[in-house]
Amino acid sequence: MVKEREAGTIEQLLMSPASTGEIIVAKITPLFVLLVMMMLLALAVLKLVFGVPFQGSLPFVLVGGVLCILSGIGLGTVIATFSRSAQQAQLTAFFVNPPLASLSGALNPVEAMPSWLQPVTVLNPIHHFAAIARGGMLKGSGLDTLWPNFLALLVFTLVLVALSNWRFRKQLS
Repeated sequence: MVKEREAGTIEQLLMSPASTGEIIVAKITPLFVLLVMMMLLALAVLKLVFGVPFQGSLPFVLVGGVLCILSGIGLGTVIATFSRSAQQAQLTAFFVNPPLASLSGALNPVEAMPSWLQPVTVLNPIHHFAAIARGGMLKGSGLDTLWPNFLALLVFTLVLVALSNWRFRKQLS
């Protein structure tokens, strides 16, 4: 979206009969489909190559993954709407994404982090998906156990997608 704005083609999109919502959906759909396919490939590799047992519900884990993907796309779109160039968006993402991954609890336990940093992980969508994936795949947990993580991930997704939509519309007007 930043490159469209830099090239001046965003105005051409706005002149089309498509609404801004349709433009946003058209922009994020290819990325969303690609990331869902990557998630499915990763799950297949976990099961077939590494023999990781899958104890829980596949649809539950997939819905959590879809929410995590949508929240990541929403975050990226928010960053893009605040950026003036593609390089600025990439640099901002460089300072946002590594801390999100490091503070998710997916790579190392939250308990191993400094005590002052542990509460911050609750504000990380990746942390909630990691809990859903670990609980849903390895422990066989369902919505009855993981509903707080699922609810938090749903809220993050809705807020980030709504914020990115609002910022994009504001930017176009």
